[in-house]
Amino acid sequence: MKCIRFLRLFITLLMLGSHVSVYANELGSFQRIETETLDDKEFIFPDDFKGQSLNIVMLAMAVDQENGEWQGEELKEWYAELADQGVLTDEVLGYHFSVMKVPWLIKGLVRRGMAKSYADIMPLSQAGTIFSKDLAGFAEAPGIPLNGQPAIVLVTPDGELLELFQGEATPENLEAVSQAVVAYLQSE
Repeated sequence: MKCIRFLRLFITLLMLGSHVSVYANELGSFQRIETETLDDKEFIFPDDFKGQSLNIVMLAMAVDQENGEWQGEELKEWYAELADQGVLTDEVLGYHFSVMKVPWLIKGLVRRGMAKSYADIMPLSQAGTIFSKDLAGFAEAPGIPLNGQPAIVLVTPDGELLELFQGEATPENLEAVSQAVVAYLQSE
């Protein structure tokens, strides 16, 4: 019965063009991947998330470069807006990772280009790249649709995935994420 209600909610939200919200019991968990942040420090995704109360994980997962660049720009907007609204604090940290499949020869170029682009927007210790040979598998493990939209996942300090949002940083979507963060913090 829960599954049917969830499916109806999911379809309704898609038809409305709103954010997609998935509840914790519908989400899996992230794959554990060794990578580097944009400040060239080793990072184990998702083990190294450091939000004391909550982590907001922003993921750009794209099968083509144009969509990946758009998602990256959109997630920079998400980060800036959430920071401006006071959602991101010492207790609630935001992380941005671009997940992509690229030839090994250009991985360094990609990482350096992103670091230059993100330097004035977010701490480079909270952003990075995940180079994955199996992008679909990476998205499938936690249950994130690989649909060309940026993903925002609320994650507890112990790694539990609470809620998923997808889409642009519209005022409505930003409000939905902000409300979900406040609701979780009040329930702690």
